[in-house]
Amino acid sequence: MFRSRQDYIRFINNMALLAYKYHIRILAFTVMSNHYHIGIMTNDFEKFFRSLKVSYSNYYFHKYGASLPQTSCFVQEAVGNLHIVTLIAYILRNPVHHGIVGHPFAYPYSSAGCCFSYNGTLYSIGHAPVIKRVTTTAPNEYNSNSDREGMIDPMTFVDYRMVETLFTSSGRFMYFMSRYSGPKWEQELRENDDSLLPITLRSIEHQDTDIEACMKYEKGHGKLLIPDQLLCEWIDGKVVPYYGHTSFTQLDRAQTTETAGALYSRWKVSEDQVERCLYYRPGTRKVH
Repeated sequence: MFRSRQDYIRFINNMALLAYKYHIRILAFTVMSNHYHIGIMTNDFEKFFRSLKVSYSNYYFHKYGASLPQTSCFVQEAVGNLHIVTLIAYILRNPVHHGIVGHPFAYPYSSAGCCFSYNGTLYSIGHAPVIKRVTTTAPNEYNSNSDREGMIDPMTFVDYRMVETLFTSSGRFMYFMSRYSGPKWEQELRENDDSLLPITLRSIEHQDTDIEACMKYEKGHGKLLIPDQLLCEWIDGKVVPYYGHTSFTQLDRAQTTETAGALYSRWKVSEDQVERCLYYRPGTRKVH
């Protein structure tokens, strides 16, 4: 879904503008290469998500000449402090669960750095601010901060004050950002309110997600050698022009197979990652 930094920026900016339009309170978000998680407070989320999907789909089609891969969508409700902060923690820890980064604050396309942060030196835990931030000049059209590439600063549209209130302290926030998933979390949630579905890795991830692999990544046992974004940018910037195309979707079977072989030999990537970045269609998914 997101092949370059500009793709991520476009989606996040759309999310910010639509949240303003529909009066949505965004508590947390993480945008991955082939899916995203957003935690919101609202009585009506359907217009927001429908508009977000349509706006980004139109951008994607215009840029790459193809429709977005089909995706599924599900909603999970969280009620009560412990359920809500657990859900926020899983959203922000998603890049760790998929082996992209070693800790949530290293991932650039999430709101992990919004909470308990300020423009100064980096603190560890406790009641002091914990995340160092750098801001830039605000564009007039949105009355917010943005970076040099036009990405709206998440602190201007994420309700981080509400998140800080929910976690009560930076120490508790850091604890939830670093604790391991497992039965203990689920047991705590059931003891807190057994009428609610516990928030777990399995409950918030797609049904095809390898949960065991997520838990290994969480404990630091390996990670992706190279992120999807860099593979996609190599394909779009080197491979596509080499074959005389303007989009990766124009690669034929032979060109796709040759490119997949280059990815395997050059970066030792997995078959699943190659399939994501080369956008295989039904009947052409396996590369031998």
